[in-house]
This record gives sequence, C-alpha cells and structure tokens, in this order.
Amino acid sequence: MACSIKKQRTWTREDGTQKLIDFYEVKLTDGTDTIFGETGGALTARIESTDEQTKVRLIEGHWYAVRCNFNTKDWEADGKSGVKVTVNVQQMMEMV
Repeated sequence: MACSIKKQRTWTREDGTQKLIDFYEVKLTDGTDTIFGETGGALTARIESTDEQTKVRLIEGHWYAVRCNFNTKDWEADGKSGVKVTVNVQQMMEMV
C-alpha cells in the first residue's frame, strides 16, 4: 500500500452541477497484482479523523482488507473511442 498527499478536484455530476472533493490516490498491491485508485468520501474522512476509534492509518508496506468499486465508461473523442476505468476505494482495514 502506498498513499499520496491529500488532493482536491472538481467533480462534474451528470446534471452539470459541480462539487469539490477531497481524496487520496492509493496504490494497492499484493506483489503480483496492483490497483491504482482514489479514496471515496467516507474513507477520506476516516483517514483524516482525530477520533482514534474510527481513524484509518495508512502505513506503506502494511496489508489491508479493502472494498473497491470499479467503474467503466465508454468514451469517444476526435474519431477515437475507448473505455475509461476508475477505481474508488470505499473501505480499508489494516490486517493485523
């Protein structure tokens, strides 16, 4: 597991409204397979929490159980097309 510093970006909803979101980029690997993703809102809040009961500590090199959502979206632009895949990490729990 590796984690970036906290980042922010504007997310545009399908109805055109925008929302500013905080997230961390995470790299999850078991040594064979690797997933790159972003933390969801609830997990981001738990990482930043000052409550020791709910805080998630992201420590590089430690093992975590995770729950992820994989999202795909077809796209077309400039005569090209493809599929965009995003990974949203919803939950993480350190394996002790």
